[in-house]
Amino acid sequence: MDKDHLTKIQEHFNSKYTDYDACCNKVVPRNEELQKILVQSIHHDKEAKLRMLDLGIGTGLTSWLVLKEFPNSHIDGIDFSSEMLKQASERMGKYNSRVDLIEADFTKHEFNGKYDVIFSAVTIHNLPDDEKEKLFIKIYNLLNDGGSFINADFIKFKSDHLTKRTMEFYEEFLRKNLAGKELEHWIRHAKEEDLPTTLNEQITWLKQAGFSRIECVWIYQNLAVYCAVK
Repeated sequence: MDKDHLTKIQEHFNSKYTDYDACCNKVVPRNEELQKILVQSIHHDKEAKLRMLDLGIGTGLTSWLVLKEFPNSHIDGIDFSSEMLKQASERMGKYNSRVDLIEADFTKHEFNGKYDVIFSAVTIHNLPDDEKEKLFIKIYNLLNDGGSFINADFIKFKSDHLTKRTMEFYEEFLRKNLAGKELEHWIRHAKEEDLPTTLNEQITWLKQAGFSRIECVWIYQNLAVYCAVK
């Protein structure tokens, strides 16, 4: 990731205006539904001993939900925000022994071994398109055969009309939930730092990486959840 862009993203998520646990439902439309769909999209047996990777674990909400649903799983959670990782460690509580937290840029970090499941929630859209394309190849190579990649994230549309309409929807959503400096902080982030990509482009990159089956399982306005199987 470009250093200047990475710095901006880090500053955003380490800002005093980004208490993500307090504001996630205010800045991600239907966030609880999105999280639920992501967990439901993991097609492996719930009792299996699964090795998983959470790209952009943040404050740990998604991983916490996954650990509850898959009691024999272990998760490596990576994020470049030290503040978020502190909150993730606190959130895990009794699940701490089943999570390894890594402070690093996941586009550059060298992971050890293979995973059965790799997932990410509201993170990858922060990457420029060329970095997304490279990341999908990296994810494919990190998965065991039959493994899956589930991504829940912001998207954009090829149509200028739909892109404009969904951005208007998102701005109105933020204005209903936030105010003052916090509102300014998130609107600036959405307009200047978010880099969403169309579903079609992402599916093309996933196919080029080698994924055999890619399905979009949920979409709402400027958000989608899809699953890709190796």
